[in-house]
Formats: sequence, structure tokens, C-alpha cells
Amino acid sequence: MLTFTNYAHLFQPSKNQKEVIVINALDIQTVLSDIKGMTCNGCASHVENDVNKLPGIVSINVSYEEATAKVGFNQIKVSLAQIKEVINHSGYKIRAIK
Repeated sequence: MLTFTNYAHLFQPSKNQKEVIVINALDIQTVLSDIKGMTCNGCASHVENDVNKLPGIVSINVSYEEATAKVGFNQIKVSLAQIKEVINHSGYKIRAIK
């Protein structure tokens, strides 16, 4: 009887491993903006999902009730203008950035 030892697990990455990304804190910018046109929590989710597709987004919290979006981003990878463009293309308008 022949047996074969399975060593494949040694050469394949584990599915449970997380990718570690090191970010310089000086490269992170956080902005709070007023957003016009959201009518429900689904709208807030839509904005979050679209902005999260951009590279360099560190955090995003969109509130329908307050009509705001707080976005943390790596300004080396994505610009504020790109974030604004994505929100505007989602069907909403940025009124002010604080």
C-alpha cells in the first residue's frame, strides 16, 4: 500500500490570515461633510459602499439622520476630489466640508 503525505497546506496561504497594512498616521486625513439628497438609511449605505471601493479609504461613517459623512482616508492613495466625485456620481451632493 502506498501513502502520500499532503504538504500542500505548507505552500498555500491560510484562508484565515489577515493582510497587514502599515499606514503612516501623517498620511491620514479625516473630513466631515454634509450630504444633500439622502432619504433613508439605504442611501447612507449606498454612499458608504461606493466610497469604500476607492483605494486608501481607512474609515467611513455615513449618517442619514445627520446628513453627514465622516471619511478617513490615506491622502497618498486617494484625494478629497476623488471622494467628492464618487459621492456626487452616487446621486447625492456634498454641501459643505468641515
